[in-house]
Amino acid sequence: MISKTSLITLAFTIVLCVSCTTEKNETVFSVEGKLSSIDTENALLYQAKGLNANQFDIVDTLSVDADSTFSASYSLEPHYYRLKIHDTLHVPFIADSGQHITISFPAEDKYEVSGSPDTELYEEYEEFRIEVLRENVYPIREKLEDLLEENNPEDSARIEKLGERVVKAEAGYRDTLIHAVKKMGTSIAIYPTMVRWKGDEHMDYYEELAADFSEQHKGLEVAELVSEKVRILKQVSIGGKVSEIVAPDTSGVERSLYNNLGKYTLIDFFGSWCGPCRSESDHLARMYKQYKSSGFEIFGFGIEYERDRWIRAIKEDNRTWINVSTVDGYSNDIAREYSITAIPKNFLVDENGIILAKDIHGQELEEKLDELFSKIEN
Repeated sequence: MISKTSLITLAFTIVLCVSCTTEKNETVFSVEGKLSSIDTENALLYQAKGLNANQFDIVDTLSVDADSTFSASYSLEPHYYRLKIHDTLHVPFIADSGQHITISFPAEDKYEVSGSPDTELYEEYEEFRIEVLRENVYPIREKLEDLLEENNPEDSARIEKLGERVVKAEAGYRDTLIHAVKKMGTSIAIYPTMVRWKGDEHMDYYEELAADFSEQHKGLEVAELVSEKVRILKQVSIGGKVSEIVAPDTSGVERSLYNNLGKYTLIDFFGSWCGPCRSESDHLARMYKQYKSSGFEIFGFGIEYERDRWIRAIKEDNRTWINVSTVDGYSNDIAREYSITAIPKNFLVDENGIILAKDIHGQELEEKLDELFSKIEN
């Protein structure tokens, strides 16, 4: 016989389960739109994932009706999404709770998003970012790429100087972006901007932002990702200790960073496809030759996609120090733990792996090494 207490408990459990099911399935946001022409039967909805929001999982296929319209409601988490209309048209948008998002297409290759203040913030950030690139980075980068393509030995000094200018311009570009991030408050729109965040002098701000963001978006995946990004930024700021790197060298032999730390070591993230990286090869080779006997080491990690091209660049550029790579671009734990989202990138560490300087190139690197090794000699 079932007791009265058991019946009450059972009824309460059923109510709870129904309540949970209803809550789980309730609409978080909706999307609708009308294409400029009916050239596709479906649109694909993707959700971003990871720390850099550059990987996406497909979460739904939206049917496009005969009148070129589509609509759908979702119980998905607030997040950063992309709607793929066709191979060349992807519409990014930020969806937060309660938003009814409308996407219109005034022309075949153009779109407008309304109903999402978070998307407006993200679009403003992107416009600002592109403007800074066009004004401050692209002109110098194009000059460098032209000289590298000409491959004239007489231009080596100019290439080295231009490479230094590109690196400084790109560092300034990233520093400038924090002003645009600060305008976004705790909007989910900050999530896709994390790929360009820098720590060090900005750490106090980012730590405060992560705390506020986690409180505002408690329990969401994006909150966990923002907190994780800030943890890594703090770890690779000056004074932090670098993570171990173990990866195969050009002969396929596993090499360890920790087992090859010198008195001072430059951890150099390099790419055979990266013009500024290639432009500083001669300077690094000179520094390595000058200070190796005093305890200077370079440990190169290749952000590479083609093994043969990587090995060829190492030989052509006389990179005679240890070079390793997992040959999978940025998609590895090493790039993740060092917050590598663009190169060139480097870290100057002491014999214990403590970061003394970072993103240090050309004359600045030379002066720093002179300073450090002169202290040893004295």
